[in-house]
Amino acid sequence: MKYVRCMRAKAGLKDYPDPKLSGYLDWSKIDALVDPKGKGEEYKGGKDGVCAPELRAAMNLEPERDAQKDYESMLAHAKCMRENGVSEFANPTMSGGNVLPGGEANPTDPSMDRDSPAYKKAREACADKLLEGLDGMQ
Repeated sequence: MKYVRCMRAKAGLKDYPDPKLSGYLDWSKIDALVDPKGKGEEYKGGKDGVCAPELRAAMNLEPERDAQKDYESMLAHAKCMRENGVSEFANPTMSGGNVLPGGEANPTDPSMDRDSPAYKKAREACADKLLEGLDGMQ
């Protein structure tokens, strides 16, 4: 909640959503706040990282994750997204025991329209494939 309060007060995002009861951020609601002309400050602790210390502190409180289970969850999600019409949705990968999310094959040059009805429909159909806390990763 300290991070959320900071994003509302210092970052100026008065509608920044409360976290889920599990403590994880609600990425679907955060996505709705993102300024398409901005630089993704809504994901990075506000403009110039004004809330970055609070974000790091919150991330340090997250429970230890099982990388293999996370990978399997993301892989099932990627497969589901492709089966539901988002053919270019890339698989996650494992590197050094860490999971690298799938999704956009080249994030620096996005090709998927996340606002399209087809993408939104696939996200909804595949939401249950992702474990809690992974919904904002891919």
